[in-house]
Amino acid sequence: MRVLLVDDNPMNLELFVDTLTGDGHDVAVEREGRSARDRALREAFDVVILDIQLPGMDGYAICRELRAAGVRSPILALSSAAMADQVERGMAAGFDRYLTKPISPAALRSAVRETGPT
Repeated sequence: MRVLLVDDNPMNLELFVDTLTGDGHDVAVEREGRSARDRALREAFDVVILDIQLPGMDGYAICRELRAAGVRSPILALSSAAMADQVERGMAAGFDRYLTKPISPAALRSAVRETGPT
């Protein structure tokens, strides 16, 4: 699968890229909100994984814009905010899944497998 991974934390990126490439995925990385949005609109991805708190544009806004532009690929939220109202806000923005940090490599692999194309 081709995955767009968006996070501004270098340690998270390293762990998530290693996890996903180790599972055989082709992983593209963005570290900033607007560039992530632009890339997701310009290129085809099987799954998009978005951190919520990003410089330039937050994950909620990116997800809403991608959905409004017709992007139907699964979009997964990554956030340290795990309160029920925050999860509801994420789902209302158009995310398919809301994953909370810290997330284990096994949980990330599982979420990508479950939401990606079969």
